[in-house]
Amino acid sequence: METIVHDKNVEPAGQSPLGLSRLIALLDMATFQSEYFEKKPLLIRRDNRAYYADLLTLDDVDEILSLSSLHNEDVRVATEGSIVSLDERLAFGPHGHTNAQEAVYASYREGATIIIDGLHGRWAPLKRLVHAMGAETNAKFQVNTYLTPGGQAQGFKPHQDNHDVFVAQAHGVKRWALYGTRYELPLKHQNHQVAVDGYGEPEHEFDLHPGDLLYLPRGTVHAARSTDSASLHLTFGARPVLRANILIEAIEQVLNSDVRFRQGLPLGFVSDKELGRKSEEDLTQLIGILAEKLSAAGMLENAITQAISINSPDLRNHLTDLEQLGGIDLDTVVKRTLPLSGRRPRP
Repeated sequence: METIVHDKNVEPAGQSPLGLSRLIALLDMATFQSEYFEKKPLLIRRDNRAYYADLLTLDDVDEILSLSSLHNEDVRVATEGSIVSLDERLAFGPHGHTNAQEAVYASYREGATIIIDGLHGRWAPLKRLVHAMGAETNAKFQVNTYLTPGGQAQGFKPHQDNHDVFVAQAHGVKRWALYGTRYELPLKHQNHQVAVDGYGEPEHEFDLHPGDLLYLPRGTVHAARSTDSASLHLTFGARPVLRANILIEAIEQVLNSDVRFRQGLPLGFVSDKELGRKSEEDLTQLIGILAEKLSAAGMLENAITQAISINSPDLRNHLTDLEQLGGIDLDTVVKRTLPLSGRRPRP
């Protein structure tokens, strides 16, 4: 793992560019892509406690929890890897809670981590940032918020994620432990399996302070716990367009269009050596046909289509724009909204 230290006077909060460049500033995207992305963890330290204050504060979370209509799919509580849904807390809470907000706060007072999933969907500063990140990187991002009480509380035991994560520490201090990688760059369906012999001692252990950023390639085994005070951090989960997914989709298109790939192996091929030999020849021929039909250009075009549609459109102010259509004339200054990927429409 590499650590980069930035001086607080170089990057005042609110003046950094939007997108992923905001999170990794002052590291440029080209360097991040070539040296860190999908390769190794990165810790960016900033002597700027307010660097994420315009995105989310502890008071903002208090407001969200107290004023929002909480739903089971939005909020969870976790203790030592045991996750309890809001519905479960309401039904089986030791104090018989009937109020959703109080059920969440009670869990927190008892040492549980409050997890707010997909907060970018209803918190404007995060929504704007996620849109910009998607446009800059052509990847899909989701923001989950983790609020852990002080006192060495831990929401999750050592585990890996099957997506890359950017951890932005917004409040308090959290102690992180990294245990290396057991399976490099797992796919979405390749869920984490706990090592039989455990993970041993962490390879890296450090505190994340307000303003710091931690990047973990998917597959990095990690755990974190609070220190003396409450800890609030934002996890930006990144899902880029993967080569594996594009290849699988292209192969499925060939399978769907050519009946030869959908035929079964001959009956008795296991015990009949001649049938086994013929099956091997047929499969070799199909591999050649598959290679001929697959097109790198076509796969890239599908990838571009996915990248454009992977993030939902930003329709903020659309209704007020419609109300002003009648006032547009030849002197009105208008601006064309580009696709989220940043790719200009074809003429």
